[in-house]
Amino acid sequence: MAPGAPAAHTADRHGVCNGRHSVCHGRHSVCRGRQNVYRSARLRAYLSSDHRMASKKKPDRTQKKPVPRIRRRPSEQDASFARVDERLLGAIERVLTDGASFGALTVEQLAREAGIGRATFYLHFKDKGELVQRLMRQLTAEVVDNAGAWFREGAEVDRRSMRLALHGIVSTFRRHAAVLAAVTDIAAHDPAVAAAHAQMMDELCRLSRKAIAQVRRDGRGTALATPELGDLLTWSIEMYCARFVAGYDGKRLETLIDLIAHVCGRAIFAGDETPA
Repeated sequence: MAPGAPAAHTADRHGVCNGRHSVCHGRHSVCRGRQNVYRSARLRAYLSSDHRMASKKKPDRTQKKPVPRIRRRPSEQDASFARVDERLLGAIERVLTDGASFGALTVEQLAREAGIGRATFYLHFKDKGELVQRLMRQLTAEVVDNAGAWFREGAEVDRRSMRLALHGIVSTFRRHAAVLAAVTDIAAHDPAVAAAHAQMMDELCRLSRKAIAQVRRDGRGTALATPELGDLLTWSIEMYCARFVAGYDGKRLETLIDLIAHVCGRAIFAGDETPA
């Protein structure tokens, strides 16, 4: 055998070995790749599990401010509450009309007159003052409604609408004369009642000023037709009615309305001095 034959045989064996090692390295690379994939999958699962656990943690409520409870009237009881309110408003007007003094009037008397219990009264009003405030708001709404076009936005303001407004206002004050007189008397020493009365007068004066301003814009007003005139006429009518109209019959009331309409017409409208 030639001298170089063993070397060639050895080289062939090394080639086989190198091939085997290449296969092994390839297998190891695959294994390492699989391990990396496995580790990545485990890492994702771990992170996902950790996120789920974090999301399940209960929030810290120690710093949360308590939410105040709001007292609400159930909707199904609204009609019942409204009826009781009306009974109480009617009760205070009846006892005042009968000559009772507001200062001496007790919650027990009002509740008895309305046919309810004392506890029921306090479910609707905190005291007599709040009841009077509600009564004054109701009276204001009635006066404004009965004033008609004179107080209505965008309506025609003329002598006829003024006369109709005065009829509605004075007639309303006549129907509620006892309440009006009582409120006027006690407003001087009862802040709640004074505030309710002032709120009513502020609204009526505002509407009177608005009507007079409309007359002036139309070019039909006198030089005296100013906002102050609206306040003066409104307060004069209310104070007179509170003191005197309780005992007026129908004919005397109509005469009073004619007199007030004449005075107001002369002060507000220019160029027509005839009575309304």
